[in-house]
Amino acid sequence: MIKKTLVIFTLFILLLLGLFSTSNFEQLIVVQPNNHAKKPIDMIPNRYKDRFCNMTIADINHSSQAILPNGDTLFFDDVGCLVLWLQTQPIPTEIVLWIWAKDGAKYIPAQEAWYARHEKTPMSYGFGAYQQKKPDYINFTAMQKRVENAKY
Repeated sequence: MIKKTLVIFTLFILLLLGLFSTSNFEQLIVVQPNNHAKKPIDMIPNRYKDRFCNMTIADINHSSQAILPNGDTLFFDDVGCLVLWLQTQPIPTEIVLWIWAKDGAKYIPAQEAWYARHEKTPMSYGFGAYQQKKPDYINFTAMQKRVENAKY
């Protein structure tokens, strides 16, 4: 009886060690404090988590960032998540917004970007941001209204 219990206990410990040795316990970043310069953070895929939908940001091509007046930077995997989160803020005009511009491969102010409306995005809002305007692209305000009214 003792041998059987010892074998089961040993197998259980080995199983736990195996699970813990292959798991990644690195904490995903939801908030980056002390960004008082209010510049976009260079994001590394799979290290950040969307503040609104809680998804891991695996691809920065549709990512955005919001920097609060206190210097906290929040991250979003899709501009639709940023827009819906922004609706809940008491003074949204005091928040600095950055969006990844696909044609410039860098973050630009979200209000200065032009938005394509039919792209495949992480949360399926469908808006891709660009620096250069094309005839069918819309501005930030129009994109924001479409997300808020669920008219993609």
